[in-house]
Amino acid sequence: MIHYRLILSKNYTKSLPESSFAPHFTPKKFHMDWLYDGMAEAWNGWIPEDQVKTVKYMGCYMKKIYPGLRLISINNALGGDAVNFFLYVNQTDPDGTLTWLIEQLKSAESAGDFVHIVAHIPGGDGEALEGWALNYYKVVNRFQNTIVGQFFGHTHSEKFYVTYEDPESASTRPTSVVYSAPSVTTYTSYFPAYRIYKIDGAYQGSSYQVIDFEEWYFNITEANANPQNPVWRQLYASVNQEYGLNSQAPSEWSNMIERMRNDDTLFEKYRENYYRRSKYDGIGNCDEKCKRGYLCTTRQMHHSKTLCADLGPLEEIKRRNSYRRKPVPARLTKTEIQQAVLNRKTRASDQCPL
Repeated sequence: MIHYRLILSKNYTKSLPESSFAPHFTPKKFHMDWLYDGMAEAWNGWIPEDQVKTVKYMGCYMKKIYPGLRLISINNALGGDAVNFFLYVNQTDPDGTLTWLIEQLKSAESAGDFVHIVAHIPGGDGEALEGWALNYYKVVNRFQNTIVGQFFGHTHSEKFYVTYEDPESASTRPTSVVYSAPSVTTYTSYFPAYRIYKIDGAYQGSSYQVIDFEEWYFNITEANANPQNPVWRQLYASVNQEYGLNSQAPSEWSNMIERMRNDDTLFEKYRENYYRRSKYDGIGNCDEKCKRGYLCTTRQMHHSKTLCADLGPLEEIKRRNSYRRKPVPARLTKTEIQQAVLNRKTRASDQCPL
């Protein structure tokens, strides 16, 4: 079994403006040098010397973890975050992030190495741009025999995505499974949680594939009622046992989606684990249209409705509210409304530096 002592990734809220990573086609005053340089300095000794330049340019890196296994960290807030307003000027592979990823994967493929990818925003999330999501999807399909693990976050939920040979058809062969693990951050409907993966160990001939994983959670409601040191409880010891999976193969996860269509008990177990809560503890009931919405998201690693065409009428599940948006006061005076409008006024287009 492999233990990653430390996986270095970026805090996506530390750009300025928030989550707006400026590509190099923007004026220099917007560039992220101050952040990338700081990251490179903080990670000195952990990241290979030949990757420092890449970190300083676009916040990505590749590291050889074991013989036959490479870790690739992608800064996909630079190219795929819908909140990054710089991308609405030009979304064509900002700073060559996907081009760099393809080059790294080609190198690994030529060497016969396997790859684990870590990134922040999964392509199926409501805050991921479709252009980036679809291109990433195609890259994964091209290198499906090289990429053996994809680890994302951002959603705060227990979520997974299955990719398919035809990006527009869930009836075609499953090509990969994308893991979106929960977060220890407290957030609206979700109890904090973390995940521990079991990965085929570092030995000659290892597949380096995910074998199983377990999850632990922290009950905020309970803690608020009786403040004390956090008590972490195991949500489950084995996801394979929890959902009746024979392995972590993409086909097993795709079959689980099909099983949940007719097995309400299995679906409710998945939905409760999704939040680490039950319908008696705040998540409410979920009718058939609601259920189809959850199933649809597991197929949508990019935003194509045709992937869910066979499910019938569905209710899109409520996306994670953006932590970037502030709540609106219940009542506003006329003066407050006028001031809010003035504060939001922008410069004329001919004064825009872009």
